[in-house]
Amino acid sequence: MKISFVKTIYFIIFSAFLFSCTSNNDEPIVDPLDGYTKLADDYALGTSAKVELWGQKNFFMGYNKLIVVLYDSLNLKEKITDAHIQFLPLMTMTMNGMITQHAAPVENPEENAVDDVFPGAVAFVMPTSTGGTWKLGISVHNHKSGKEGEANFDITVDNPATVVMNVFTTITPDASKLVLSLLEPMAPKVGMNDIEFTIHRKASMMDWPADDSYTIEITPEMPSMGHGSPNNVNPVSSGNGHYKGKVNFTMTGEWRVNVLVKKDGQAVSKDLYFNITF
Repeated sequence: MKISFVKTIYFIIFSAFLFSCTSNNDEPIVDPLDGYTKLADDYALGTSAKVELWGQKNFFMGYNKLIVVLYDSLNLKEKITDAHIQFLPLMTMTMNGMITQHAAPVENPEENAVDDVFPGAVAFVMPTSTGGTWKLGISVHNHKSGKEGEANFDITVDNPATVVMNVFTTITPDASKLVLSLLEPMAPKVGMNDIEFTIHRKASMMDWPADDSYTIEITPEMPSMGHGSPNNVNPVSSGNGHYKGKVNFTMTGEWRVNVLVKKDGQAVSKDLYFNITF
């Protein structure tokens, strides 16, 4: 009886161990590049690193989620996962024979890779045109080699069919220039949806920091039907210039989400909206 009991205990423990191993092995492997397309690649000269740049779609005027993948240039099968990366967008414009340049808001990746890649973002504030062209530099400090350098890409920034960014001057004495980007919902549905914006402020031609000092109020309406929707939640700051809330779409069709930006309780925007159709 005692031997049989001991065998039973061993069997239970062994079965639990096998189940645990099987469960771990059955966990889906998440590909951080799923849904992304490689947009460009080149070597960051002097860093012993090859740079791959991935995006969810072609570059566009708005908030672009980007992923950088670094490879050791001496062994392209080996990824570099410890590096300091900075996005350096630069628009060069020619007007009346004069050349001017400006940057754009960025969210640089963390120094330690996430799932072996470096996610970040660039919010391009205008599309490419006959009078203006974009370059995107990627500065790399390879902590493995201790070397620093840049990869530079000539890029085309499209003007999307549906507006997802408003660049406006505040109706306040300081006349600040703000960049309001719509991030979500990108796959809207009937019912409650996450809605997310970012706000960046133009401090200079080359400096566009995130700003958490504003408040946002949203009022969705369906112009063709003459009604709005209840139970919306105004976005609130979640840090680094991001504002998150909820928007309620009660039916399919074309919706207009009116946006009012405030500072210290006073409206600083006028007639801002985003159209969302599904």
